Parts: sequence; C-alpha cells; structure tokens
Amino acid sequence: MAWGQCQTRTDLGRFVCRATIDGQRELCDLGCVSALVQVSDGGREGKGRSRLPLFALLFAPCVVLLCCSCRTQSAAVPRPVATLSERITLTGKEVPVDFYLPKGVRSAPVVVIAHGFTRSRLNMAGWGELLARNGFIVAIPDLPALTKREQNGRAIGELLEVIDKGEVITQPKPAGGAALIGYSMGGLSALPAASGNPQVRCWIGLDPVNAGRKGAEAAASLLIPCAVLRAEPAAWNMRGNARQLTSRLSGPFVTLRVRDARHSDLEDPTDALAEMLCGKSDPRRHQIFERYTLATLRAVFFGDPASLAVLRSASADPAVADVACRKLEDFSGQGWVY
Repeated sequence: MAWGQCQTRTDLGRFVCRATIDGQRELCDLGCVSALVQVSDGGREGKGRSRLPLFALLFAPCVVLLCCSCRTQSAAVPRPVATLSERITLTGKEVPVDFYLPKGVRSAPVVVIAHGFTRSRLNMAGWGELLARNGFIVAIPDLPALTKREQNGRAIGELLEVIDKGEVITQPKPAGGAALIGYSMGGLSALPAASGNPQVRCWIGLDPVNAGRKGAEAAASLLIPCAVLRAEPAAWNMRGNARQLTSRLSGPFVTLRVRDARHSDLEDPTDALAEMLCGKSDPRRHQIFERYTLATLRAVFFGDPASLAVLRSASADPAVADVACRKLEDFSGQGWVY
C-alpha cells in the first residue's frame, strides 16, 4: 500500500521520501504520530485483511499531504564544522547520508543518528552540528525502510562498517569506537545495531518508543552505557513506553524525563507538521536534551569528569524528573573494557 511520495531539495542534498507500508504489525509514529497498524503480505504471521480504524483511514491521507508539503531547512553549519553529503548503498538501497566533521582534530569517535518515522536526516541536522563541534564525527542517514525496523538496524550497522573502513571519511580519522543515537522509532531501530557490535560503546534513545518483544530483548542484551531521555508521556511517544526499554537494560544507564517536554522538542530542526501534532517545541527544553546527551557522550568517550558530574547531579536538576541510574562510574570507562 503506497501512502505517497515527496521530494525536498536543500543545501545538503536531495531527500526523497517514499512512504510504503510493508506487511506486518508495525509501529508508525508519523514523525510524531504513533499508531499501530496491521497490514498483511500473505507470508507472515497474522494473515488476513488489513484493518484500520475509520479515523485512521481518514486522517492518514491528510498527514501524508502535510508531510509532502513541509520543507525542512537544514541548520546553518559554522566554520568549525565541515560537511559532506554522500549517497551510500545500505541494505541494498542507495540513500543520502550527511556527515558532520570536526575540524582541527586528527581522529574522533563516530556517532550515527537515526531519525524518526516518516522524518529524514534533515530533521536531525542540528544534532549533527552540535556533536561535531564537540569533537565527534557524525553520520545521519535517511533510513532505507519506512516500517522495517530490523532493516533499518542493519543499515545502521552497515554504515558503521563503511565508516570504519575509511571508504568515505579520512579526515579526521574515525577512531575510539562509536555511539548510536535514535529519536523516536529511530531509537528502536538503533537498538539491534548496538546489540552485539563491539564497535558500539554507547546507545542513546531520544524519547524512543518500544514495540513488540525485540526491542526489549535487544535492550536486555546491552552491556554498554545507555541513556534514555524522555519527553512527557503522550500519544506520540506511545505514552512514554520507553520505560519498558529502560526496565530491561542490564548495563550502566541513566534515564530521565524532561519536564513539560514535547516529542517534537527532540528534533532540530522540527517543522510545522510535528508542532501541529505534538505541540509547540521550545528551544530551552531542547537544550536540556542536548546537555544530557553531550554529558553522556563526553563521559563515555573522553572520560570527562565534568560531564560525569552532570549525570550524577541530574536528580537535583529542577528541569528533569524520574531520574534513575545504575553504575554511572562505568560511563567513564573505568569499570569495563572496550
């Protein structure tokens, strides 16, 4: 079932979104809209006719039209950061990938960022700039599949292999391992890519969602430092069901909820569609997510004491709530082997 197609051109390249639903029970958050849909391909468990609520059938075309009419402008990149756009074949499909490269360093850790459902790499461009300015090589792909989370997870793993081989990035040299960051459904896609990959040293979920058993199983297998940074429970983040992932994490972790945050607060830049569905985003709330994301990465990869102190003192931060953590000392790499 084809939902639609849209094209947007920006200064970082060309984004083509083909919205095609594949046959299985999948989590669909429409960037911010989360809905479980049952579709059939005649070859998987749950054969039968597709059944969608009437309101979903009426509302879905409107959302797609809005998706196709919204143009997301990529964030301006300052001089300390170089940018590179490439088309790379991942899981058999050529997709655009934007790289943000820190200047003035010979080597740097790698961060791969996965966007939300129906969104694109352009909605995470601000994160690319921020992390590159803080010493990380950042890769943000357009994920190849709309609803196939396992395929997107494999694509993330393949992208890490391409980067590690030096086929795309030679300066600075990728070194020191990698982190995976995923927003919304992108967080769920990044989980299996992090599980069992010795190159990955950290996973961060930006208001991620959970669906089915595989996400929880992947979370349970992670022994690396993890961070789950949540917005307020709402329909768009499946009522905050990322708590199901947190409860299964077996390694060191920190989790918190940013007070009054909307699901759209985590994108940078977001757009009118996301704000219409999720509520108006606030730069101040976004900066809180940035602070704890940077603190996690800098503690894990650079052993930065100040960043570790930020995580340790999160329970005293009036801007966040529901803080929980385990073995924060292991975030600095002192208690475990890479």
